[in-house]
Amino acid sequence: MLAALFVFGSMHLAWAAEPRPVSASLPALNGTISVLSDPASTLSLAGVLDPTKQAEFRPIRGASVNFGFIQTPVWIRLELPGRMSGEAILSLSPNFLDHVDIYTAAPDAPLSAERFTRHEMGDRRPLPRDGISALDYAVRLDFAEGATTRVFIRILNNNTATYLQLQLGSAEDHAARVAMNASLYGAWLGGMGVLLVTQLVFFFFDRKSQYPLLAISTLGIMLIYMGNLGYSRLYLFPDNGAANDAFLGFNAWAGLTASAIAYMHILDLRRRAPLVHRLYQGAALAGLVGVGFAFAGKNMIFGPIGSVLVIVMACVNMVQGVRQWSEEGAASRLRGAAFAALCLGAFLTMAQRLGSEWLPHWTVHSYGIAGLFLTILLTGALAVRLRDAEALTKRMKDEALRHAQLAENIASGLVEERTRELVDARRIAEEALRLEKQSQLQQVRFLEVVSHQYRTPLAAIRSSIDSIELGLPRNDGANRGRIERIRRAIARLVEMLEINLARSRVQGPSFRPRIVRTNAGALIAAAHQRACDLLSGPTIRLLLEPRAAQASIAADEGMMELVVVNLLENAVKFTALKGSEPIELALAMAGDEVTITVTDRGCGIPASELPGAFALGARGRHSEAVEGSGLGLFLVKKIVTAHDGRVSIESREGEGTTVRINLPTAS
Repeated sequence: MLAALFVFGSMHLAWAAEPRPVSASLPALNGTISVLSDPASTLSLAGVLDPTKQAEFRPIRGASVNFGFIQTPVWIRLELPGRMSGEAILSLSPNFLDHVDIYTAAPDAPLSAERFTRHEMGDRRPLPRDGISALDYAVRLDFAEGATTRVFIRILNNNTATYLQLQLGSAEDHAARVAMNASLYGAWLGGMGVLLVTQLVFFFFDRKSQYPLLAISTLGIMLIYMGNLGYSRLYLFPDNGAANDAFLGFNAWAGLTASAIAYMHILDLRRRAPLVHRLYQGAALAGLVGVGFAFAGKNMIFGPIGSVLVIVMACVNMVQGVRQWSEEGAASRLRGAAFAALCLGAFLTMAQRLGSEWLPHWTVHSYGIAGLFLTILLTGALAVRLRDAEALTKRMKDEALRHAQLAENIASGLVEERTRELVDARRIAEEALRLEKQSQLQQVRFLEVVSHQYRTPLAAIRSSIDSIELGLPRNDGANRGRIERIRRAIARLVEMLEINLARSRVQGPSFRPRIVRTNAGALIAAAHQRACDLLSGPTIRLLLEPRAAQASIAADEGMMELVVVNLLENAVKFTALKGSEPIELALAMAGDEVTITVTDRGCGIPASELPGAFALGARGRHSEAVEGSGLGLFLVKKIVTAHDGRVSIESREGEGTTVRINLPTAS
């Protein structure tokens, strides 16, 4: 629909620009127009009417004049032959020229300034109130059959390109033409607005910078033609021509900046053509410079430069679009066609603005037509790209689903395989655990057998020693001392067998505490005596708090005695490395708990080794000179935990160690 609208609009503009009579009663403008420059800006109407100046007028072809960017006045003369008596309307566009003075006279009036009527128009003057039109400058002309109607027009334009399109027609034809032009221009602006909204909708679904940048470029083209078509003069700045000129210049050069930024993103120049990307950055910067000139009222200085730059950048766009013609399929081909249309339209319009007389007036609209085609094609390219992206996303989703299903099948197979491996590993581990338990049971049974077998000969030895002692004289102190030492050795050997047997039971699977209500004081005293019989070295002091000594705890007496003996054994070993300071075994109350504390003043444990002191097989660096397996503290923690108690250790290297056990009292 938009393409058809443009074809129709282009045909209409070309038709409207043809130098032909609107009706048989009105003369054609072609061949009746001539121009005269006034470089010194000194000519008045009287001076122009001088025969010598009349001879200097230069005839032109067509019904339009184009002077480009000039700052001096120009005069236009029309000599219209009358075919019959009547009235017509002469209209001039565009309506943003600074000063337009139209001088009209009766048919065949003498060339005298007094016989001409001056009509003052231009955007530096108020809008005309003649009731004809505000979108173009219009005056009424009288015709008489066989007489010549002369019209003189003075134009002074200081801030935009100077070009003028003249049309002659009846009042009815003028009204119809203005209405048709307004409809076409409105349709053009509406179509561009639809495209702008479409680009923003695309951005809603695909958050890429190309869409809003293209929307800004589209808005720039719309604002440019809002000014070129006279709407800004009519609706925004009816009484402020300087502001209207700034509006036109700002839109033109800000549009250059916006378009350069948009196109270098659309063409992906940063990645594909870094040198061209820098050229676009320069064009964007030049557009900002042009904006500064426009606001300073010096657009006439930058206008020719900016117009040439627009042509150059349009050609670069086309070349780059052709270079990328086949990179992205239909999307890149649409871009190439869009930039080719832009190049043609920009060349025609900017060349016309620069004062090329060989171009017809309708080419001033080439950029607008090309801009619409550009916007349609680029929007289509982005739509194709979005469609391709959606198709690619769908293919990727399908591919991802296929890979996910494949991965799921592989994972299922791996799970089954790992499950079989875990089952086998579990069976092996269970078998190893069974063998380990069996080995531990055999070890415990071995120690039980050893303990039982050793008891009989040791008992026999003890009995024999007792018998020998009975036969000794009372004064045989030496032999009696030897017999006492043999008795203590036998007792120590028996105690060691009992301790090791208890340790084996705690380590093995047969560890099942037999919890009974026990007097805490008696248990600690028995453990102290047992340790004194077993250990030799530093003195072990027993400190019993009376209230704690009377307290009851739920404990396995043998296991708890083993805990105390292990702690005292460690204390004796590590105290002996440093000296012979006494060791303290204390029983006290702490709230509803009894506290068993073993304190030594030995070599201590380094702070870095304290966190792992209760680990199985843990031995610190001071243990190298001491025999042991690293089981003592591990068994202590295991037994205390089984009794719902807590065990903690405090130590300072070189000062000693304190181990504290907290056990709940029995209710």
